[in-house]
Amino acid sequence: MARPLSEEKRAALLEAASDLVANLGTGASTAKIAQAAGVSEGTLFTYFPTKDDLLNQLFVEIEANLGAAMLAPYPVDASPRDLLCLVWNRLIDWGLAHSTSRKALRQLKVSDRVTPESRSRCHAMLRDARAIVERCLSGHAAPDRVAFYIDTILFDLADITINAIASKPREGKAIRQAGFDLFWKGSAA
Repeated sequence: MARPLSEEKRAALLEAASDLVANLGTGASTAKIAQAAGVSEGTLFTYFPTKDDLLNQLFVEIEANLGAAMLAPYPVDASPRDLLCLVWNRLIDWGLAHSTSRKALRQLKVSDRVTPESRSRCHAMLRDARAIVERCLSGHAAPDRVAFYIDTILFDLADITINAIASKPREGKAIRQAGFDLFWKGSAA
């Protein structure tokens, strides 16, 4: 009878993978990941049959964590601008609180090792958060540009803002607001 898998070991492997992917990219070896998790490389392959399985699971888990932060309840009576500002602040807060995951996610998003199925699964998980941003931009941004603003500008500008806040924490509030203002004004039709 096979021994049940340990959730602690699985979590340690994902955490080690996140750290190493954030710092070394998706080329980080499974031997280094296993060592950082405190397990043998064979144990890693007990939990994840291939390195690609590990990377795809990491991608999905980071996106699920981000999605959970983005989908906490929002006030129903907020104006589109105020609602988008709340979305922005949650995105910035998540990035500041999960620096390693954010860096790993950036590596994984451009990796050809992440499958279309994993990308599609994550897109579905974030569909409701995306819909909130689309509603906020409706009537504000040119309809043919909304996808570009969400898929590229919002996340890249948030990344720049997070890096600026991390380097100048005392100016964090002003930097956060400046980033949002740039997005809001820049997306106006």
